[in-house]
Parts: sequence; structure tokens; C-alpha cells
Amino acid sequence: MVRLDSRGQAFTLEGFVAALLLLATVAFVLNATAVTPLSSSTSSHHVESQGEALVAGVLDSAAANESLRPTLLYWNDSTGQYHGATVAGTYTNCALPTEFGALVTRTLYDQGWACNVNVRYLNSSNGTTVLTVRPVVDSGTPSDNAVRAVRTVTLYDDEVLYNETSGETNTTLASASTFYVPDADPSSGLYAVVEVEVVVWRT
Repeated sequence: MVRLDSRGQAFTLEGFVAALLLLATVAFVLNATAVTPLSSSTSSHHVESQGEALVAGVLDSAAANESLRPTLLYWNDSTGQYHGATVAGTYTNCALPTEFGALVTRTLYDQGWACNVNVRYLNSSNGTTVLTVRPVVDSGTPSDNAVRAVRTVTLYDDEVLYNETSGETNTTLASASTFYVPDADPSSGLYAVVEVEVVVWRT
């Protein structure tokens, strides 16, 4: 009886020691090859996931507070470019002087993200329709881990352009002479359907 108990205790002790050795081995291996969000094998995916969430949140907020449309119409019809834009006709460092621009700056640029904002629309010429991309904010060439998000905005003939203080002017899209998006259907009240694209990457 004593021998059986002793043998059972020995088996139990052996099992316990083996389990400890196995756990110690696993712990050693994990420490030797630790994988964290900052590891080279996962950092790109982690950054992309974070960027996707941020840019989607920015566009969702802009759609909710209706700040995308005034940004598209923040146009100087006399100079043929956005108010206060650079010689190239764009803004840099996410510095778009509208409510949407402030949201982009606060959520993305101030948190260490670079961004490009583009307006995409169809342009018909000589019977051919092509997708045209108009840069609004140009912060440089996106990195390999850049992500993008897009929102669609419908513009109408009777919508007015905005001045440099974001106030409405008397110039409608139908009467504007330099607005970059062409009237898709002059015979109707619909002016054009455009996409606002935001591309972000970690700096």
C-alpha cells in the first residue's frame, strides 16, 4: 500500500516537474522571439489598422456635421483655386482652412499622421469619360503602409461657393466660371457626383 502511494506520488511529482519544464521552455521561447505591435513583422499591419480607423472616423464625423460640402465649395472663382492655397493650388500638412480641415488637423496631423485629400470625379472629353483626381491637400508621397477612405458627395447647380471666411457668396456652381469639376448634366439641377478621398500614413 505504501509502495503504491509512493509510486503515485512520484508520478505526480514527475508530471508536475515536466509541466514546469514545459512552461519554462515556452516562456523562454516567447521571450526570445517576442512579437509586439512594434515588431517589424506586425508593425505595418498595426499602423494600417490604426490609420483605417482614424480616417474612417474623420470622414464619418465630416459626413455627420456636413463639413465636406463646404470644403468642396471653398473656391475662389476669380483666381481659379482654393482660398489661400499654394501656387500649386493645394494645401500642405493637412492645413485645410475649413471645418473639415480643422477636423483633419486635430485628428490626424496633430497625432503624427500625414495626409493627402483628393477630389475624384468623372470628366468627359471628346466622347471619352475618364476618372480625374484633383489634389486638395498634398503632403507628399504616401508610404507603403498608407490607407485610404472615400465618401461620396452630390453637388447641385444652385449650391453657392464660399469665401475665405467660409461665408456664402452669390456665385452658384451653375454660374461659376473656374470651378474645377465640370457640370455632369447641364440640362438638370444635378451638377456632379464627386468622391472625397483621404489618404493617411504615419510620419
